[in-house]
Formats: sequence, structure tokens, C-alpha cells
Amino acid sequence: SPCDARVLGYQILQDEYVFTIKEQKFSIDTLIDDSILASQYKKASMYIFRLCPSDYHRFHFPDDGIASETKTINGEYHSVNPIALKRIDSFSRNKRTLTVFHSQHFGDILFIEVGALGVGSIQQTYIANRTIKRGDEKGYFQFGGSTVILLLKSGMIQIDNDILEHTKKGIETRLLMGSSIGNTL
Repeated sequence: SPCDARVLGYQILQDEYVFTIKEQKFSIDTLIDDSILASQYKKASMYIFRLCPSDYHRFHFPDDGIASETKTINGEYHSVNPIALKRIDSFSRNKRTLTVFHSQHFGDILFIEVGALGVGSIQQTYIANRTIKRGDEKGYFQFGGSTVILLLKSGMIQIDNDILEHTKKGIETRLLMGSSIGNTL
């Protein structure tokens, strides 16, 4: 796990670009605001890590590799609480940052940080286009709740069964940074 959080995991997004959380539909294309990049993540595996205000608000790289420069998509700061997600598409309306992480073991991982209500900003602390080691800090959220989303290309990871089973029941799995979330295929 790249952070302390509550996680939902989807082995394969059934619709190429749309996923559902708490009965609300979300679009990968609007989430990342880049149709060319979105097309690379058809049938992707996805993790959604929701950080609560009391969580450690730093996030880390899950593998060795090289990360591209971060792209910022300006937006608002709505809540990412599961109840709030039933009313508004916070993931596509909130401020977010995107980084392609060229992972040694899992291929290109799209790292998306989504600011939420009470977040002052999203800070990146890594240096782009340099070698990164697993566990190195990528950045942090300043105060409040927030979300980290990882998209992995199809066939790159097997999400841990407990995460998949809880997600099917609509239950988030509580994790600490460094906890197992899956294995290479």
C-alpha cells in the first residue's frame, strides 16, 4: 500500500472507462482529463485509497522505478466520503494530480492524487525522471481527507482476495502504508 487508508480494489474495470463506487458512476476519461492516456488503461485494475483526516497523509511509491513529471488538474475540494460520493462526482471535480510511474514489476502505474474537503494542497516531494526505490515518498496532502487512486494496466497485478471480497460487499479494507495489496501475475 502506498499510504495509510481505507481501500477498494477492482481487478478489472468491466466497462472500459466507467467504474461504480457506492452506486455512483465515474469515468476514467473525466477523472484523468486525457482521453489518450485513458485509452491505455482499458480493462485496468484499480485501487482507491481513501485517507481520513486522522491518517498519515504522506503517500509513497509501491515499487522501484521512474516517475514522470506530475500534471495538475485544477478543481474544487468536495468530500470523498462514501456518503458524499452518492451525491457528487468528487473524483472528477476535485483538484487532482497525475503521474505515470514506470514500475519495475507492475508496468506503468497511473498515480492519481485527489484533494478533498479540508485539504490545503497536494505536495509532490519526489524528483521526476530519476530512479525511485520502493517506499520512497512521492508526496503528501496538507490536512484533511483525500484519495490516492492507482490504475494498473490489464494483466499486471492480482489484487489481494480480502480487498476484492470486501469491495464486492461495499466495505473498505483498512490498510497501513507498506501492507500487501496484491502480487504480480
